[in-house]
Amino acid sequence: MPLTTVVSHSFGRATYPLLLPAIKDDILGSNTYAGIGATAIYFAYLMGVTLVATVSGRFEPITIMRTGIATTGSGLLVLAVAPNGAVMVMGLVLAGAGGAGIWITAPLLATQGVAPHRRGLVIGVLTGSIGVATSSVAMGTRLARSVSGDQELWRPVYAVEAIIAGVILVVVIVAVRARATARVPGRPSLAALRSLPSWKAITAAYVCFGAIAAGYSSFLAEALEEEAGLDRDTVALVYVALGFSSMIGAPLTGWASDRFGRRIGMVVVMSSLGVGSMTIALGSGSLVIAAVILFGGMWSSYPTLTATYVRDHLDDRTFGSAYGTMTMFYGIVAIVPPSLFGILADATGSFRIPYFIVAVAACLGLTALSQVVEPARPST
Repeated sequence: MPLTTVVSHSFGRATYPLLLPAIKDDILGSNTYAGIGATAIYFAYLMGVTLVATVSGRFEPITIMRTGIATTGSGLLVLAVAPNGAVMVMGLVLAGAGGAGIWITAPLLATQGVAPHRRGLVIGVLTGSIGVATSSVAMGTRLARSVSGDQELWRPVYAVEAIIAGVILVVVIVAVRARATARVPGRPSLAALRSLPSWKAITAAYVCFGAIAAGYSSFLAEALEEEAGLDRDTVALVYVALGFSSMIGAPLTGWASDRFGRRIGMVVVMSSLGVGSMTIALGSGSLVIAAVILFGGMWSSYPTLTATYVRDHLDDRTFGSAYGTMTMFYGIVAIVPPSLFGILADATGSFRIPYFIVAVAACLGLTALSQVVEPARPST
């Protein structure tokens, strides 16, 4: 299961910001157009989540996951040969849409047969694999550019990812066997979402995280070059550190939430996101690098905690319907920041205002979390 989230988040989502400076130089030309590419990922993810929530009651989760891997892999292949921005957006749409089928089902499949008091750690490990892959992609990109002498290289990175995604799909088809789940009505379900304790506050906080994730990650490499003055090799090294930070942070936060509660974990993560983003908005140099690494460790943890919270109270296909509905609200908000931030960066010549907005979103998320009353989790 950890390999599947690598396809959805490391390949389908995190690779674009890493390669964005080179893609921008090659075929995009401005932050405004770069933001459109990032918006395409999140818009497609929203459409994918809507579809998954609709069909989750009629199809086995493992079937949805396999379809998601195949779709994202196809998108990566398109990106590997994209000659212009229009084709690139097509590839990003496929990659983003397929990611929904993977992420909405992965927490459920990974925790089948797992005791509730260990779910946070298990899903944390699932999410931590994204950090490992992000570091690996950054190291591989840096090595490929060094060997080729081409700092603008980006298409071969997507080509390798498409091949790896194909291998993972074969492994999932051949080797992964999941138990059958009960058939339920398939549709986005507010009723299922409302069955969660403090569902409004939990959903509102997750929506705030959608704005944080989309706004922060889409221009990270570009901001490190323009605001912190880092060269492209150093940016790749920062991504390596960010990935390792995420690899440690997600399982650790998941384990802590098993012991002390999901809400406490969410508050700690959201607070760290706010501090990290404000530091990027106001700081410079090594201070910004430290903030990026801190944010990296925390960024991947919040989806882990939210998915685990939902999994604590819902089971099997109902989880997919409720979590999918919650993620639809996340997706509606997430499609806005990339394009908005690209326009603001071009208009002001800086990424300071966008990252200040991210910090404000974190504050709003903390306000929502203050309304959460977490009941005791089921013991079996």
